Amino acid sequence: MHPGSRIKTAAVFMFRLVRVALVLAVAWAGAFWLYENRTLPEKKTRPAPVPTVRVMSLVPESKVMTITAFGTVAPRRQVRISPEVRGRINTLHPGFAAGGAFKKNDLLVEIDPEPFRLDLAAAQVRISQAQADIHSLEQEIKNLEKDKDLYQAALDLAQKELGRVKNLRARDFASLKTLDRAEQQVVSARIQSQAVISRLALTRPLMAQKQAVLAMARVDAQKADLALQKTHIRADFDGFVLSRSAQAGEYVIPGQILARIYEKGALDVDVKIPLEEMQWIHLDSAGETPPQARVSLAHEDGMAEQTWKAAVARVHAAVDEQTRTLPLTLEIRGSRENDQAPGMDLKPGAFVKCRIFGRQKTRVFTVPRHLLKPGNLLFLATDGHLEIRPVRVLRKVEDAVYINAGLDPGDRLITTPVPGAVAGMALDIQEDGK
Repeated sequence: MHPGSRIKTAAVFMFRLVRVALVLAVAWAGAFWLYENRTLPEKKTRPAPVPTVRVMSLVPESKVMTITAFGTVAPRRQVRISPEVRGRINTLHPGFAAGGAFKKNDLLVEIDPEPFRLDLAAAQVRISQAQADIHSLEQEIKNLEKDKDLYQAALDLAQKELGRVKNLRARDFASLKTLDRAEQQVVSARIQSQAVISRLALTRPLMAQKQAVLAMARVDAQKADLALQKTHIRADFDGFVLSRSAQAGEYVIPGQILARIYEKGALDVDVKIPLEEMQWIHLDSAGETPPQARVSLAHEDGMAEQTWKAAVARVHAAVDEQTRTLPLTLEIRGSRENDQAPGMDLKPGAFVKCRIFGRQKTRVFTVPRHLLKPGNLLFLATDGHLEIRPVRVLRKVEDAVYINAGLDPGDRLITTPVPGAVAGMALDIQEDGK
């Protein structure tokens, strides 16, 4: 490049550099002047805001400790119908089907009774035969008793005759042949008398045997009659059929399950109560009125509540090892309370909600559970200021807390959040009802 061109380019560059530096210097000077001549804002201290809170006045009341539990309805008396004799089913009750109803003493199942009638008739024939044999033997015994007396009299006569012949023989008035004949007559009479006595002795075991035959025949008759009665299976109570597993015409054997039935209106509910809740149920003295309860169908959204009266029937003997709860049995008593409202009757297997009414406590304050602070503290409004008061909690339930110490009637409980809560802080109070 030519030397003159280089000098010209350098001059242009320096001119531009100086111009930029001059602009920057003027801008900095203007900014500095503005900063130094700025107007500072006046500082003012604002008072701390007073939080607005709503309160409710606390009133003590008597409270029945209610324990809530869930359970499944089960029949109190459930019976499996099974025959005690074998045979073919002749007839079944018209209501002998799942869900069917029957009355007490209704004939549920009839098994063909004809074979058992024949067995009873055969046993009665054997009774008649045994009675006839005994009667015949009794007559024979009477005859033998008479024969015994006759042969004894004949023996006595023969012995007297022998004595007379011996006296005559001693005086040579009777021959030896006559003496022998007299002795033979005595022996013959003795043999006949002994034979009758022997036959009479044999009648005793024979009579015992025939009486045993008669007794066995009577037992057979009773067994046949009992079997005949058992061909008719009748209901011991009014009830319903849970399930059936037999049909008319089917051949059944003893012990075979034909159906399962349960008694009408005899229903129970087993519930499990946590051990800490048992303190509210009064189960001290025998003979007193048991704790009352109400049973209602669970999951009945959109329906009028259906309730049944119940009572604690018994407390089980052992704690459940898995849940550490104590099982109770509630006995449902009576029909549905709101019987005018539409709904079904209570059935086995229904899932129900149970409310057990326990001990009654007086002077109890009921507080929404979410208002209780950690450490059992409550926020109260006292003379327009915040008071943080400790209380004694009697019991915690689903959405409420029962307090029996630490509160007085008329205390005003804060029901809204208090940001930055500090004891003694001022409050703007609005009443929120009782």
